[in-house]
Amino acid sequence: MAKLIAARSAQWPLLSEFTFNFDDTIVDINGVEKDFGKTEAHDVVASIINLPEGAVVVSGEIVVETAGVGPTVYTASLGDSASATRYANAVDLKTAARTALTLTGFRTSENLRLTINSTVAAASAGKATVRVLYVLPGRANEVVPN
Repeated sequence: MAKLIAARSAQWPLLSEFTFNFDDTIVDINGVEKDFGKTEAHDVVASIINLPEGAVVVSGEIVVETAGVGPTVYTASLGDSASATRYANAVDLKTAARTALTLTGFRTSENLRLTINSTVAAASAGKATVRVLYVLPGRANEVVPN
């Protein structure tokens, strides 16, 4: 049994964000360059934010800044290699809005992966930002005096 004492340190959350437009491209997890707004045989699945070992996501959002136009279905999910929807599932990119991430307390060493699903027609508009705040257990930026 360990003798515990009150915490005397604090850390600042770290912020990472990734913004994409309908006409941007990215190299997916298979090394293939994909377009965020095209309809393809496979979804766009790409690592977009590299988290350090043991990071815990404590807040975040997907903000659709410009509504997508064109596809019948145009959604974004955020997760990792173990769960494609760990933090967000099928956020509608055709509606300008803010969607808070689902927080799990999960400690990860995985990069965050964005999955875009687009069907029927190519997008002719759309812009979104994925924003993630995370902490690293055991890290301290401030020490609180007694």
